[in-house]
Amino acid sequence: MRLRNILKDRKGHSTPLTIALILGLLLLICAISEFFRLGIIVQGVRDGLQQAVITVATTNYDETYNGLREGYSGGYALSGESWQENLDYDDVYYRLDNLLGTTEAGGYHMKEVKGGYEYRLSGLSVDIVNAPLTPGSADDNFEADARITIEIPLSFGWDTLPPFTMEIRTKSAYMPKF
Repeated sequence: MRLRNILKDRKGHSTPLTIALILGLLLLICAISEFFRLGIIVQGVRDGLQQAVITVATTNYDETYNGLREGYSGGYALSGESWQENLDYDDVYYRLDNLLGTTEAGGYHMKEVKGGYEYRLSGLSVDIVNAPLTPGSADDNFEADARITIEIPLSFGWDTLPPFTMEIRTKSAYMPKF
């Protein structure tokens, strides 16, 4: 009731309320646009990481293909009278740098922009889980699991807020189709 009277009043008492409402809406729009910016960057890095990990899984095809005829899809090689794991980890950072346009600097792989960086990547870990040597269930496939930490400085907050940091994880599997 009181708000309605303030809005109907013609003496200018609603001017501060109108300004506060507009500033609040602008702040909300800035926060929402920053949220979408972060989401787009993280999705792009996740897609690049996934493509690099798929490459790791497919570069192991020559190791895993040898046993497909017998029904095994693991990366093993006969060494004397025993089987040894034969895996290729590839260079995922190199592939990420080519895909995302990042460069290595100070222990990070950064996407540089004028006056700083858009995001930086660190802590890449690629774990390859080899399929068992003997056939088991269909769930036991050759898998490559990758994790990387992304750090994105926030443009909303003018350097008073800490950068957004999260771990991105993706998995790729190689399994025979027959």
